[in-house]
Amino acid sequence: MSDYNKVKGGGLKLKKKQNLFKSDKPKTKVKKEKVVEVDHDAVSRGGWWCIKEDFDLKGGMEVALEVGDGSRCYLAAMDNGKFTVGGPHREGEGPNPEEIFAVVKTPDDLKISMKTGYGKYIGVDSSGMLIATTEAIGVRERFQPVFQEGKSALQSVANPLFLSMKPDKEGYIYVASRVATEDEMINIRTNAERTGPVDLRPEEDRKKARECETSYVKKYQHSKVDLKGRHVSVDLANKAEVRSAQNQGNLHEVLLYRRQKTKSDRYC
Repeated sequence: MSDYNKVKGGGLKLKKKQNLFKSDKPKTKVKKEKVVEVDHDAVSRGGWWCIKEDFDLKGGMEVALEVGDGSRCYLAAMDNGKFTVGGPHREGEGPNPEEIFAVVKTPDDLKISMKTGYGKYIGVDSSGMLIATTEAIGVRERFQPVFQEGKSALQSVANPLFLSMKPDKEGYIYVASRVATEDEMINIRTNAERTGPVDLRPEEDRKKARECETSYVKKYQHSKVDLKGRHVSVDLANKAEVRSAQNQGNLHEVLLYRRQKTKSDRYC
C-alpha cells in the first residue's frame, strides 16, 4: 500500500500552459527610416540647387546665374557696372559674393528684377549690354525667366532678346540673342530652403470630400432646402464624384451641379 503520510499537503499546482503559437522573443516595432534623396548637383555647388520651375523662384531669395554647360562658372558683377563670366569654381564651392544677386518679384508676376551686391539693379542699356547702374526698377530692369524641358534662359522685357553667357571680345556680357541657343542656356541657382509647390487653393477646397461640399453648402446656402417628396437625381451621400473633381480640377463646377439638383429653380 502507498504511504500517504509522505505526501505533502498544499494547494494544487498546475504547470504553466505554453502558447505554442506565440514567439518567446519580445515584439519590437521596427521604425521605418525616411529616405532622404541627396541632390549631388547641389552638393557639388556648395548647396546651391537649380531652379527648374516658376513657382520655385520667389522674391527675396538670392540667386546665381551659372553657365548652362555646367562648368561652375557664374555671371559676375563688376565695380564699373558691367558684367562678365567669372572663373570656374572647385567641386563643392558656391558662387562668390559678386556672383550673387537678390531677386525682386511679386507672387502674382512671372517677371523678376535683380539687385547686385553693389546696391544697383541689373538692366540692359540701349546697345544691349547688361549693366547695373540704377537704383530704381524700370522696364529695362525687368526680365522674364523661361523654363522649358529642364532648361532655362533669361529674356529681357525691354527688348525680346535673351541673355547670352558668351562674353564679347572685351569680356562683357550682352542681351542680344533673338533665339535661345546653347550660349543662352543658364542654370538659375539658389541656396534658399526648398519649400516645394505652394497650394493656392482655398481652405474649403483642401478639405476632405464630405467636409468640402458641406462647407460650400453652409457658405452659400441662404435658405433651407426641403427634399421631402422630391426626386433628386444625385446621390448626395456618395462623395466619390466630389473627390474625383478635387483631383481633376473641376471641383466648383461639380459642386454647383450637385447643389443645383437639390434646390428649386428660384434659388439656382
